[in-house]
Amino acid sequence: MSASTIVDARGLSCPEPVLLTQQALGRDLATFTVLVSSPTARDNVDRLLQSVGRRFSLEADSEDWRFLVEAP
Repeated sequence: MSASTIVDARGLSCPEPVLLTQQALGRDLATFTVLVSSPTARDNVDRLLQSVGRRFSLEADSEDWRFLVEAP
């Protein structure tokens, strides 16, 4: 998997966005992007990334949110 890996969790209900993000974390990707479309998914993915100590930035992208997850 490359740094351009995108986890597209838009339109999915929790816990699916969190589970997909956990799978990406388990693949030891240096960097990847997570796309979500609901405030609940945004908040839950944010909490997951903080709990595992990954650096990330969060951007609003139209009606969606984009997490840019950095290397540990």
